[in-house]
Amino acid sequence: MAYLVRILIQGAAVAGLAACLSACALDEPASARAFADRWLHVDVQTYFTSQRGCTVAVYRLSSGTVRAGGTRVYVLRQGIGRLRTGQAVAFGDPNGTPDGLSRAIMSADLPVGLGLLSSVTGPRACMTDEVAQGVGRMLATPGVMTIYDPAENIVILLDAATRHAVLMRGEV
Repeated sequence: MAYLVRILIQGAAVAGLAACLSACALDEPASARAFADRWLHVDVQTYFTSQRGCTVAVYRLSSGTVRAGGTRVYVLRQGIGRLRTGQAVAFGDPNGTPDGLSRAIMSADLPVGLGLLSSVTGPRACMTDEVAQGVGRMLATPGVMTIYDPAENIVILLDAATRHAVLMRGEV
């Protein structure tokens, strides 16, 4: 009888630990989608995972454009000025890559650049190999738009050509 009680107590402890760990997720699917929907025309979420220190979501979009009202900049200096005040910005350079943008931001303002970099590299633990490879391609593809919200530590990579977006959030 004591053995059975011990097994029940251990089972309850494991269930409680699992519930606690799942409660430690950084985001819920609905909150990540709501953030992405403020900027994009989200159709279907094709991937989502969130752990204690990272969130990654992949979306298929109904349109490859940014919603009206989102701040889009084409001049690096203007975007950095907004980021310094905690405002979210969509960088629209049809010839640049997200990787090149992050290097330019780090050269111009290291603290802002490090925040952007950690929001992209920190979520690696939340990615499958397939998602990580897709993010790697997006980072090196000219014309992929980078949306960065320093207040939320969220980066969205928008590939308008394929109508896909990846939302990443890490702890800074």
